[in-house]
Amino acid sequence: MYDFTTIVDRKNTGSLKWDHTPENIKKAGLAPLSIADMEFKVAPQITRAIIKAAEHGVYGYTGADDEYYNAVRGYYIRRHGYEVKREWHTVTGGIVPALSLAVKTFARPDEGVIIQSPVYTPFFRAIEMNGRKVAENRLILKDGRYEMDLENLEKLCARDDIHLMILCSPHNPVGRVWREEELLAVGRICKKHGVFVLADEIHCDILLNGAKHHSFLTFDEFLDNCMVCTAMSKTFNVAGLLCSDIFIPNRERYDSFTLEKMRSMADTVPYFARAVSIAAHNDCDEWIDEMINAIEANFNTFYGFIGARLPMLKCIRAEGTYLAWLDMRALGLNDEEQKKMHVDAYLDLDEGYIFGANGSGFARWNLALPESELIKALERLENAIKPILKKRGLI
Repeated sequence: MYDFTTIVDRKNTGSLKWDHTPENIKKAGLAPLSIADMEFKVAPQITRAIIKAAEHGVYGYTGADDEYYNAVRGYYIRRHGYEVKREWHTVTGGIVPALSLAVKTFARPDEGVIIQSPVYTPFFRAIEMNGRKVAENRLILKDGRYEMDLENLEKLCARDDIHLMILCSPHNPVGRVWREEELLAVGRICKKHGVFVLADEIHCDILLNGAKHHSFLTFDEFLDNCMVCTAMSKTFNVAGLLCSDIFIPNRERYDSFTLEKMRSMADTVPYFARAVSIAAHNDCDEWIDEMINAIEANFNTFYGFIGARLPMLKCIRAEGTYLAWLDMRALGLNDEEQKKMHVDAYLDLDEGYIFGANGSGFARWNLALPESELIKALERLENAIKPILKKRGLI
């Protein structure tokens, strides 16, 4: 019913992904596979909502209202089976600004903030640029699957200078959808030691092969000790509208966060974002289902190609997100050599080292694009790797 096969030319639109890709890729007109927005057109219901809002003719200061809140609430009841209460709900201009606000609110200067690397790069920036320190609870790669180091997490949480943890759930870039028992263990360790949990759940809708997302908001025992960040940006491909939904059940924590938000003068909702949020959360369920089917098909293509033609590389099997995490360490390249090899192959990927030191030797592939474009990108990778393998006598 919906089109997930047409590539849209986004050059000269101000796109951070397309207009800042390496020059050779830009000139060739090839799709980057880097920054996490999609190459799929948005649902037509969203386009119609924008046109209707534009035709109104006045685009003044806008805030979240009953229609907005009710659309989001209804969506989480319908799609995920839990309720987000109005008194928990506030809105920010994106999750990355919310991370920064939360670090300033819930961690003192020079304190440590726990993250689980390799992880989304802005987690590091939100901590370090606000004068706090990164406390890494590194994920463990075991038999091709990442696990949490709960023993080390307990040690970090027991420190006197740590009062905040940022959890990525589902995890970007490794694609884990954390099991209920894993989240219970994290929540209980943090609660025991007085560490507040900020759960970034922006990828919660994009679940693969029957995986089930467990929001921190579904654990009654942690409602007083968590903040959950979601957004329509990943699911509906509207990241440029800068609008995210933040849920903080504890009233004192809620008030502290919203006060910091007011200090930053971040209290409005973009006019078009309001219209899109209402349409997206009310009317686009079928589009989401078809989008996820397209993503699953792309993952299957990706795994099949790597397994058959580049078996020295190892795919980390994703349970959620549209981001593939590829282990390229068998090539023996350092970070700069790997990056150069990608650019020479007309590939714009996110190099693994940007997600933390334990991401070195990996690459993140954005698979939210037409399958035909993915296959061309994989063929370019294969052509770039063959000379390396021949030089080392591996083929």
